[in-house]
Amino acid sequence: MASQQAETAGHKGMTAAGMFWYIVGCISFGAAYFAKVPIKKAMADFGLVHLTGAETFWYYLGCVFFGANYFAKLPAAKALSELEQFRSAPGRQLEADSRPALPGQPPAAPGEDTAREQEPGT
Repeated sequence: MASQQAETAGHKGMTAAGMFWYIVGCISFGAAYFAKVPIKKAMADFGLVHLTGAETFWYYLGCVFFGANYFAKLPAAKALSELEQFRSAPGRQLEADSRPALPGQPPAAPGEDTAREQEPGT
């Protein structure tokens, strides 16, 4: 019983029902596949996955038509950016980090928040 719960808790793939409905969605003109591509592009932007050549082609083709795939990618990218591991990821600087230091203060070290308060009297 405990081993079944451990196996179930660690399951990260699609269930049989989930795979069935995905295939049904793909049958209707590939709707599920084309809905997946912008989400996967958002994940690729964060370095989580790699797009195949076909996915890259369909993503950019969808962007050509009024930016549909780009706008479909935005909610997923926002959700990923709110994950803890991406809030302080190396190589990703927030706008606050790129601002100059306040007068009379040394420049901030990389990754250090520059939005510091000035001490009274300075």
